[in-house]
Amino acid sequence: MIDWSEEHDSDINRTIAELTGENPDKWYPYGGMKGKDYCNNPADAWPIICNYRINLRFPTDNPGQQWIACITNPSGEWLAYNTCPLRAAMECFLLSQMPMLQGA
Repeated sequence: MIDWSEEHDSDINRTIAELTGENPDKWYPYGGMKGKDYCNNPADAWPIICNYRINLRFPTDNPGQQWIACITNPSGEWLAYNTCPLRAAMECFLLSQMPMLQGA
């Protein structure tokens, strides 16, 4: 199982693009077109956050200053933590997609 919290933003962006039907091979530097940045750009991340109903919250008693992202659906519950809320949401999204990524 991939530990998404250890992966670079570019790896997460590429995997999300592939899962959502984008072609990351056309992105810069390959095709000269700037790619999506799901981990840092709200315009890229928000459709996924809304579509998958990712809950983002910042607890008041939070010594690590981390956001919590959560997806709960009939298939299960997934949590991810990060100081960047969009990155937490994208890690959570990828965790929820693990069966698809593993070819199940």
